[in-house]
Amino acid sequence: MPKPSRKVVVLPDAGPENPFQYELVRYLSQQGMTVNIGKKYPLGSTFRALHQYRPEVIYYDWVHSFILGKSLLWSCIKSLIFVLEITYTHFFYRAKIVHTLHNLQNHARLWLGLEKVIYGFFLRNCSQIRVYSEETKKAAIERFGLKPERINVIQDLPYHLYYENTIGKSESRKRLNLTEKDFVYLFFGELKPYKGIDSLLKAYTEIAQPTDRLIIAGKSYDAAYFAPIKQQAETIPSVSMYHRFIEDEEVQVFFNAADVIVLPFVRIDHSGSIDLALSFSKPVITLKTEAMKKLLRNQSELLFEKSEQLATCLKNAKEINLEVIGQQNFSIADSTNYRDIMHLFEL
Repeated sequence: MPKPSRKVVVLPDAGPENPFQYELVRYLSQQGMTVNIGKKYPLGSTFRALHQYRPEVIYYDWVHSFILGKSLLWSCIKSLIFVLEITYTHFFYRAKIVHTLHNLQNHARLWLGLEKVIYGFFLRNCSQIRVYSEETKKAAIERFGLKPERINVIQDLPYHLYYENTIGKSESRKRLNLTEKDFVYLFFGELKPYKGIDSLLKAYTEIAQPTDRLIIAGKSYDAAYFAPIKQQAETIPSVSMYHRFIEDEEVQVFFNAADVIVLPFVRIDHSGSIDLALSFSKPVITLKTEAMKKLLRNQSELLFEKSEQLATCLKNAKEINLEVIGQQNFSIADSTNYRDIMHLFEL
């Protein structure tokens, strides 16, 4: 393998809510690269990062924040600046541009026409693009007219390389005021409309037994969205809501206390929460897509196509060997091709 680049800058800083980025930075650093995370500004984040760090490679995670704003006018201004930044980076500064395509479009569905044009321009100027499935690769090629040889299907680093896992099930349940007899469903992650939490609460009320418990752990940054969710959850005695950011050292407590993870997305291209569940050896109830059918191939009875089927999946979780499925899911997380990510950073 050619000697890896010595200078990489990562944009934007995804923050502690997305630890996979910090895990990637640590991994690249261990491979001999000098990696810095660039600060995010309202405008000009790329220009500032290039000036400050002088990288040979600039790696982007989500770029929608560089394209979209709260109004169409502000989105057009941001997009124009971003186009200038990418043009300068590619044609004049001549840094290699690498990107992980997490989602084909933004979850809020804001200004989709503008986003498609600007995101497509950005993708066509990337030297290498990482996606998580062959299905997403095919969709990206069709949607944005990309060259297949520039798109690589590479999974994230397993989360068990990042999170501690030293607290067992009994102790975890004590900390969350749960008993050994409880059957525990866990939703984990930031609370957003596309994640289907309202459907989860509805389905849970249909099937909940006296020893069932539902934990919702994560924070919403949208007060208008969260208010009815909170009100709905408060009417169900066996639902516990931890409405806050979950610190790294707490993550193992929530996952080890749970029997099954429930991530009832309305739509999904990729989910770090699913990867996290696999690293904690947990079965996952989630939306059935072509990518999820392949990734979660050992637990088809826990995948749903419509939210109306979610209650059936919740019941199915009690009738299958969750421990065996969890072990199979851990094997999937631990055997991915994450080391191939080094190829993206070769000059």
